[in-house]
Amino acid sequence: MGRMRAVAVAVSSCVLVAACSSAQHPAAAGPAPVPSPSSSDAVPQYLTAVNALCDELAQKITALNGGKFDIPRKDFLAQLPRHSKLRDDFDRQLAAIAVPPAAAAKARALATYIAFANKLDAARLRAARRGAAAYRREIDAEKKTAASDPSIAGLTAAGFSQSCTAR
Repeated sequence: MGRMRAVAVAVSSCVLVAACSSAQHPAAAGPAPVPSPSSSDAVPQYLTAVNALCDELAQKITALNGGKFDIPRKDFLAQLPRHSKLRDDFDRQLAAIAVPPAAAAKARALATYIAFANKLDAARLRAARRGAAAYRREIDAEKKTAASDPSIAGLTAAGFSQSCTAR
């Protein structure tokens, strides 16, 4: 699969999961950096823990919706409670992962991506509530722009798995 297709598939998963939140859900606060041993293993251990969490989320999302991005509005609304729970569980588990000081920039890259995903969430949910035509316009707009958001490249550069776009 080509890189752009892989990014598009990853973004598709993230946008659908991200579409679960509403304006009533505040953006997930990034995990707070905590002191940890100055071991050279701290950053790789952090990335491994987060990537495992992302992999688990991506598998659950694929099981829920087949990994599809462009689902009908009716299905989106029907799946919303389950997506919301998956998102909230992920955010809670992510917050429990200690961020070693040396991984603070990586954690910020993930938080930047999550903020981007939350914006997509809110836009898709608002559109779905306005009706089928508004929902279709939002999906079309996301298809054109979401994959090129710099936060996705930031995730990759920071060492996070593509599965983290499932958030």
